[in-house]
Amino acid sequence: MREIYLDNSATTKPSEASLQKMREALCICYGNPGSVHRIGIDAHRLLEEARRHVAASLGVRRQTDGQVLFCSCGTEANNQAIWGTVHAKNRPEKNGSRGKILITEGEHPSVENTAARLELDGFTVVRVPTRNGALDLEYLEQEADGSVILASMMLVNNETGALYPIRTAVDIVRQNSPGAVVHCDAVQAYMRIPVTPAALGVDLLSVSAHKIYAPKGAGALYISPEMLRGKRIIPLLMGGGQEGGLRSGTENVPAIAAFGAAALEGMQEAETRAQVLHRLRTVLLEKLHSLVQINAPKNGVDAIVNITLPDIKSEVMLRALSAAGICVSAGSACSARTKKISPTLLAFGLTQREADCSLRISLSHQNTEEEISQFADVLDNEIHRLVRLR
Repeated sequence: MREIYLDNSATTKPSEASLQKMREALCICYGNPGSVHRIGIDAHRLLEEARRHVAASLGVRRQTDGQVLFCSCGTEANNQAIWGTVHAKNRPEKNGSRGKILITEGEHPSVENTAARLELDGFTVVRVPTRNGALDLEYLEQEADGSVILASMMLVNNETGALYPIRTAVDIVRQNSPGAVVHCDAVQAYMRIPVTPAALGVDLLSVSAHKIYAPKGAGALYISPEMLRGKRIIPLLMGGGQEGGLRSGTENVPAIAAFGAAALEGMQEAETRAQVLHRLRTVLLEKLHSLVQINAPKNGVDAIVNITLPDIKSEVMLRALSAAGICVSAGSACSARTKKISPTLLAFGLTQREADCSLRISLSHQNTEEEISQFADVLDNEIHRLVRLR
């Protein structure tokens, strides 16, 4: 049996269009985009072409609508959004805190760990509950007050697929904390559902290339015009002043060019991909409902399905499936090797034992119904085999 890849939330297989554009940047337009000779100008053209495509995919049609800042990945984009905002102004301690930061329970480590570090620096961090994949809006309203300086809330949870009502949450924050900056980690939502900063009402929004069928090495942060005009964000990297002075360092043109091509392709194929994903999810749930516990959020995206096995540790099942040529995960690839119980699944409401026996299946339009059926058959066989071994 050929390999079946069902770990598309960890990374995706680069499309031919993205690889072709990367080859152009590597082999033909290989100059430094800051150089003024022909090859440098050609590289700059590829860079700005990619910026236009990524911006358009976010509903940003004019430069005055905001800036798309290229960086190395979604993690860097999230760090730039949070650190760059919090430290843009001097924030002396007041009433025992340097200011309040709102995030959701079960955020990606790039947000959670950054927030935890800021707690050590004197900021107050409040984590909004997400039990059963539902953002607790009453709790958010209770905590949103004049001391909030930043709210950072993911749009789609990377382990459960829960889709949070970010527009409603943003309205609550704006009403109660008018001076707060609002950031959204949209990495797992981007190119799976329509995503625009304008529709969400956010100031900052993070996306990543390798989640949308481009190679690894590029991400982007949308920054609103108000943030730019008010100088409410400062750079993390100092140097030659690339990316409008907000992200120094020579841009990774090959990865960024591929990112732009993938974004363009994603826009063109959005409807078809969505239909395929919905059909695959329907087939997958039909196959799995009698085998495992499905951890279905109240509202979720088609691409991510989280399941709990019948008292079989996820690590054991992952090895069995991998031996059969099937790739899934136990959660976020960023923390997969730490072997810690997922805080995201605990926040969802699973017990420690259930969380330790859970898998994430993440689908792509590149998958087929035949692959879903083969996966379900292998999973069924392995469950019965491993139960017997116990």
